[in-house]
Amino acid sequence: MEVMTNSYPVRQVDVNYDWQEIQSRYLTLYTGLVSDALEHLGYHKQCMASGVYPLTHTMKVAGPAFTAHGVATPSRDTKVHDIRLGMFKSMKPGIVQIRDTQGDTSCGHFGEISATAAAAHGCVGAVIDGSTRDSNYLIDMDFPTFCRFRNPVEAFGRFMVVDYQIPIFVKGMDGLLKVNPGDYIFGDNDGVVVVPSDLTIPVLELAEKWFASESRSREAMATGRDPFDVYKEFGRF
Repeated sequence: MEVMTNSYPVRQVDVNYDWQEIQSRYLTLYTGLVSDALEHLGYHKQCMASGVYPLTHTMKVAGPAFTAHGVATPSRDTKVHDIRLGMFKSMKPGIVQIRDTQGDTSCGHFGEISATAAAAHGCVGAVIDGSTRDSNYLIDMDFPTFCRFRNPVEAFGRFMVVDYQIPIFVKGMDGLLKVNPGDYIFGDNDGVVVVPSDLTIPVLELAEKWFASESRSREAMATGRDPFDVYKEFGRF
């Protein structure tokens, strides 16, 4: 859906599920299991490249992708800069902001004020294929933030978000990984997985099934049972 307001397009992705229920269910899982489920369904390249981790090991994030496309530029054009401000009008409760950076390393691509504004519009976390700054503020406000590195340098005059809610590319485990608005983003201390939007529920249900089997397998292993018997019974190890 796209409408115009104050010269900036409002682009929202409507999901056909209760975002709070789906989020709570994903958050009980872990990325390794979701990645396994995707591979089982034939999707082998859905993880972001190693290096994108949360600011603290307990942070997890889950929600439909709100994409932001940025480029390195020395421009200080306020009209272009205002695109970043206008995009907040498109945010809906439950979304996860995910930003590309084209490999830029010149500055902090995300910070506490951006997180505050995003959270006020319903954003539940951010995944930055680059860096963040204001890390202590982000940690103290308990805003799940994933990034490749940290950098205190201001982005204005070095890097700008120039569009949003369009397909973007981030670094994947095997080349570039395409992220569409509405794809499901799930991240924990091991990294970030991108679930194609139409697989949000099927992947969740399969991962939940395996999660239950793993729990029983773990309990059986802890008693000292023969590993071959446990694997034969539960199918997960």
